[in-house]
Amino acid sequence: MMNFMTRAFKKVMKSTEGNKVKVYIISGFLGAGKTTFIQQLIQELPDPSKILVLENDFGQINLDGAILREKGYTVRELTSGCICCSLAGDFRRALADILDTKDLEYIIIEPSGVSQLSDILAICKDPSIAKHIELTGCVSIVDAMRAPMYYKNFGIFFKDQIAYSSQVFISHQEDDQLLQETLEIIRILNPAAPIYILPWEELTLSKYISMHPHEQAVSSLAPTQTIENHKGHHTNRNHPEIPHHDHIAHHAQAKDSFLTCTVECTLPRTISEWHLHLQALIDTNTSGQILRLKGCIPLSTGGQALVQYNGTSLEITPTTLHDSYLTIIGPSLNNDALQSFINGTM
Repeated sequence: MMNFMTRAFKKVMKSTEGNKVKVYIISGFLGAGKTTFIQQLIQELPDPSKILVLENDFGQINLDGAILREKGYTVRELTSGCICCSLAGDFRRALADILDTKDLEYIIIEPSGVSQLSDILAICKDPSIAKHIELTGCVSIVDAMRAPMYYKNFGIFFKDQIAYSSQVFISHQEDDQLLQETLEIIRILNPAAPIYILPWEELTLSKYISMHPHEQAVSSLAPTQTIENHKGHHTNRNHPEIPHHDHIAHHAQAKDSFLTCTVECTLPRTISEWHLHLQALIDTNTSGQILRLKGCIPLSTGGQALVQYNGTSLEITPTTLHDSYLTIIGPSLNNDALQSFINGTM
């Protein structure tokens, strides 16, 4: 009886304005850098024990959740699919359960790269959820090296994430021409949102995400600015006309546009050998176009390595994670060819 009364009391307290759980939504297309962004954000918040990451990944295994959990953060996972389609009901129930049973100050939502931000916002604004939360930040991470291609080929997902964000943070800015094209695309999709182009480590992310629009100033590009001028003020939001989809159509398009394959890695190699092997896989057309490659691989020298490929660069670094698998995402994949190639039997 006492436990029930305690839970009920906590729930009532959370429903009051001063005790709402602060919610950050960190969206972004495949490989944009959401998990890296979240790690810095968590380090800036006052009490990690009061933070929960609601993590969704497109595939059978959630690597991003494993990375965050390894660092001691509390993670709740929803795997396989995108948060706003087949998992929409699960997401709403999971969020309601978290709010009901967890003593939290912050929830950070990391949707899959092929989710639509407008639908996640709709769930958070559901009256049964909204009375318990304060939607503090709604961010889109944009990879400037890939954005023009994503805009052209995967618009239904990419455009929605940018159009409904309150701030845009740029990652991967190695090419000035692509960066300028990316900024122009963002301004078409979201004329009002500040665009942050400074390296994240030079920003206090929690400060900029939480600012009231009229306070936005340093390190952002306002609608009338060029890349050379990094200071300006946020203006009133004015979403462009992007036709809103229905869930069935979106799910069908996600299924048609993106395939995922998870391969267990059985043959250990050195990091150099793995790099050559996986780069050859990425470069070949026999297994289909690879947009995202991530996972853990066994090393012949002992231990494991973490693999991250975002469509531009392939990175392989030692890790303490233990599983040996790779998740591959792309619009056209040959599962049998991928299995054979990765384990060296092709």
